[in-house]
Amino acid sequence: MKLISPQFIVAVLAVFMLNNSNSQTSRGAKIETGKTWSGIAGDPDFSLSDRLAIKDVMNAYAFYWDSGDLENFLGLFTKERLKTINKEKVQKKLDYFKSNKLQRRHLMANTHFLEQNSNTAYIKQYALLASTINKKEFSPVTTVVYDVWLVKLDGIWKISKYNINLDGEIDIKPNAKE
Repeated sequence: MKLISPQFIVAVLAVFMLNNSNSQTSRGAKIETGKTWSGIAGDPDFSLSDRLAIKDVMNAYAFYWDSGDLENFLGLFTKERLKTINKEKVQKKLDYFKSNKLQRRHLMANTHFLEQNSNTAYIKQYALLASTINKKEFSPVTTVVYDVWLVKLDGIWKISKYNINLDGEIDIKPNAKE
């Protein structure tokens, strides 16, 4: 008797998940994708693929900023939001970190969804902001709570608005604030 390979099982599960990703069930009844979620923690009636995509945007936000990848960082925002971002000022901030040998790390933690439907979402994102100086001295800088509003444009989630709420002081000059 032949055993089924783990790769085959993974492939079958992947196909099953892809085939079922456009609809969800609630108490055995199919519901439409993009149904407006109730906003109640624990309610399973939301689009899992949208929720994962939103988490991906927030993780990319941290990664692109921390690696100084301005082009991809700015690609996370809507065109309307980009009109309000001073790219030169942002680049100066990134240059400040590099010239002072500060390596930022945004350690993204809890993501709390307050609103989510098929085209918009509002989340609160916790982060711990840390720095390493000269690849030697590690220090936590502050905790952060982001308020983030996102929209889905052409099937891609983008940040349309956000507020950065620092729980403490940060360690850089006032004209170079994050």
